Amino acid sequence: MKYRYLAKSAWKHLRSGLKRPYMAMLETTLMCNMFCGYCIFGEEGKFNDLDFRARRERIFQRIDELAAMGVFALSFSGGEPLLNPNTVDYIAYASGKGLWTSMPTNGLLIRKYADGVARLDMLEVSIDSLNPARFARRRGLNGLPKILDNLEYVLKKRKPFATQINAAVNMENLYDLPELAEFAKQRDLVLAPEAVHNVMRGGKLLPDAELHGEEIDQVESYLGELRAAYPKNVRFYSHYYQFYRQGGFGPQFPCRHPSKLISVKPDGSVHLPCAFMTLFKSQAPLEEIFALAEVKSIISQETTLWDFCKGCKIGCPYEVSAFANSSRLALESGLNFLRIFPGKKAGGSTAAAKSPGVGVDSA
Repeated sequence: MKYRYLAKSAWKHLRSGLKRPYMAMLETTLMCNMFCGYCIFGEEGKFNDLDFRARRERIFQRIDELAAMGVFALSFSGGEPLLNPNTVDYIAYASGKGLWTSMPTNGLLIRKYADGVARLDMLEVSIDSLNPARFARRRGLNGLPKILDNLEYVLKKRKPFATQINAAVNMENLYDLPELAEFAKQRDLVLAPEAVHNVMRGGKLLPDAELHGEEIDQVESYLGELRAAYPKNVRFYSHYYQFYRQGGFGPQFPCRHPSKLISVKPDGSVHLPCAFMTLFKSQAPLEEIFALAEVKSIISQETTLWDFCKGCKIGCPYEVSAFANSSRLALESGLNFLRIFPGKKAGGSTAAAKSPGVGVDSA
């Protein structure tokens, strides 16, 4: 089913001259049940969601529209997406249509919805460290034992390498990564470490949590060694760090979110230019939205730098932009995703060998 759908979608994109959006992100809720210091969310119920039941049919309709447009991939996001009890129904519906589905989650609810998340093509569980004290300090909640127990339960229902550990990386947890990589290797998982970046929503920016100066080089080098030591289990975009050093999105590397990544809000409305800033929103059908002069005007401006884009390094728009901005980066990204990107050979002094204090809270 998926291969047939993907082939039809590819034909639609080729006929359009590769001008159609190929990914979508559905924020199923803006609530979260964790309190991470580097995330814009942090209070369950801070954003007053509407009645979930009233939205079900609208979201199903949006998924139909995404499939008709030929969107390849749909990510279920949040907040914590599983705080919306309808999320697993949306996953099943999108999977039945043939879309490639993924979902980042903090893992607190995956056991409760295990049969539903088993349908995902990629389940992404956020774990920055296996050190309980450091995890609690970073996440604002002592939830690591429950998350690990939930994960072990869910893995019995999933295929190898179809589950990813997302680790937001800064200097505090950098040397905890080998233990996470070994954890991933033992369970046929993928570890995706990503440098912490500031998140902005609606003009509000969190206090600076990013890497600076030599820290960027240190993290990139360490991740390269870690990938060499665990080539089947560690995935990261090495070219992301050049983007990071250069200050994020700009005229030389514009954000392609408006034209390539559709942002769908919990009520089914579509927002442009991105999930984090809104210049346009509509409940109209997708084909109508992308035919509007106002939307075409916004998309035409994506090659320039809006003021609110300055300094943005958020991962999801970066990924789609890398594919769209450069054929070389598109190839490298694909190889990275498949974990066959050529890197340094394992051996000698590796990241794993350099971190004898892994798992010990020395902070």
